[in-house]
Amino acid sequence: MSASPAWVEVDTAAVAHNLRAVRVALGPGTPLCAVVKADAYGHGTDLVVPVLIAHGVTCLGVTSNEEARTARGAGFHGRILRLRAALGEEVEDAAVLDIQEWVAGADHARVVAEAGDATGRRPRVHVSINATGISRDGIDLDVPDAAAQLTAIGADRRLSVVGVASHFPREDAEDVRTGARAFDAQSRLAGALLSTRPLERHCATSYAALTVPESRFDLVRIGAALYGDTSAAVPGLRPAMRLVSRIAAITSYPAGRSVGYDRTHVLDAPAHLAAVPLGYADGYQRALGGRAEVLVRGRRAPVVDRLAMNTLLVDVSAVGGAAIGDEVVLYGAQDAERITAADLERASGEIAANLYTSWGRLLPRRAAPSPD
Repeated sequence: MSASPAWVEVDTAAVAHNLRAVRVALGPGTPLCAVVKADAYGHGTDLVVPVLIAHGVTCLGVTSNEEARTARGAGFHGRILRLRAALGEEVEDAAVLDIQEWVAGADHARVVAEAGDATGRRPRVHVSINATGISRDGIDLDVPDAAAQLTAIGADRRLSVVGVASHFPREDAEDVRTGARAFDAQSRLAGALLSTRPLERHCATSYAALTVPESRFDLVRIGAALYGDTSAAVPGLRPAMRLVSRIAAITSYPAGRSVGYDRTHVLDAPAHLAAVPLGYADGYQRALGGRAEVLVRGRRAPVVDRLAMNTLLVDVSAVGGAAIGDEVVLYGAQDAERITAADLERASGEIAANLYTSWGRLLPRRAAPSPD
């Protein structure tokens, strides 16, 4: 039993299982970058990277230097690719970590080059282009100075350009196909301006790589699928996280009582309400109040109040024998029942990753116990 009132359990065996399933779906010969950004989507770089090393992963995608530092400390000797534009001081700090940087235009390229100068290092970089229309940090080839930007980056001897990259804005097969065709053409044009050598080309996310084979190019970046959360049709993926707490108290109230802040819920019958010591300060968003369900004794039970900062209320009237100390699962499986990513998305109106990436970083985290 955890000493914390709420915690995250990470099933590292599920991560290994999902990696194998993804490799089968991709087929042999598709280079893979395992994405551990946002502290492995909240699952813990320290827990996930050893699994990836054991299964022969040779490329990791990160956003922070701390993720890269944890990976190197765990014995990862492969290449590490940053999947966003970094500040100059981040690039300087990353010198000893050998991170390949994501470059977002000529001005940003100069920042990266100057950071390399400061550390006596020639950064290897992947230049982002806006072929897919995400319009976030890539050079748009339709702007007047695009060719000049690409030529300037390629001519800067302080940088070693090794790749051309992009990212898809939608999980929609036709949108991905259209973006992949544009990326194919534009990355060739960009590559010719950036280097006389062939450059690695990559834009595929989990959904794109597993749904639209022509999006794979030279490398696929697999994040969400590793953790069992993707809308791609890959059979057998297993969610790798559970969010767990316990019932701290159970109190009975008569019909007609309002429940929690703002009186948003009124009991239409006598009820037993369980107080669970988890709230919006722990990343369980207030939007879930009155809409989400949790698991108690293998049965679904509704969250009925609007949530407090560190407490929520669950109606356990229909859960036979519910008692103080019972395990409460807010995401993941309990017995034969499961609270899924889709459940969370319906209740919150947000993608599930918006929730669980926070839980894993705000709450105590541990590896799930091995099955008997």
